Amino acid sequence: MVTTEAQTPTVQETEIDPDGLPAPFRLKLPTDWALSDEALIALSDLNEPWQLELTANGELVIMAPEGPESSERASEIGADVAIWNRLARGGHVFGAQLGVRNYDDGSLRAPDVAWMSNEGWDQRDPERGFLSNCPEFIVEVVSPSSSFRQQREKMLEWMSKGALLGWLVDPFREIVVIFRPDTEPEQLDRPDTLSGEDVCEGLEVNLERIWK
Repeated sequence: MVTTEAQTPTVQETEIDPDGLPAPFRLKLPTDWALSDEALIALSDLNEPWQLELTANGELVIMAPEGPESSERASEIGADVAIWNRLARGGHVFGAQLGVRNYDDGSLRAPDVAWMSNEGWDQRDPERGFLSNCPEFIVEVVSPSSSFRQQREKMLEWMSKGALLGWLVDPFREIVVIFRPDTEPEQLDRPDTLSGEDVCEGLEVNLERIWK
């Protein structure tokens, strides 16, 4: 029998990023709580506009809604990716409302911007409530309600799940950290543009608007 104490999630204190930015709240859930897709969707709907994610080690991550500046930065990058994809017709572009669930470890993550090839899209499980395989290209943007350290850990998780290219954009430090499989992340200081390399061939994103 599960005791009442075991059924109560533990609230972990909010950490503070070196820049003074508040990190998301994280609730440690009991190991015997297996949250279904339906339960996660219902929980998210009940708690709008807060965004929920679930880590592989059973933490429910609760993130504050984005402010206008942060939302605009992600939208600017997403718009460039969407325009490129519309011309290339090579895949599908997603925003922050996308849920990507790894059904092996139970985690549920949401990128700020993501792109998946047509081949990757065809390999998804359409019977699942969330996207069941990782997009090839991921963008995460640090905001006042997110931590650079935890966003970096999240990007490493994306790469371990199958992403081929990742950009971690920090408008406060004015840096971009580029992630590629099996290589050390590369840090660029205030780049004007970024290339999609061989993952998103022909993609070039203008970041000058991000640094303003």
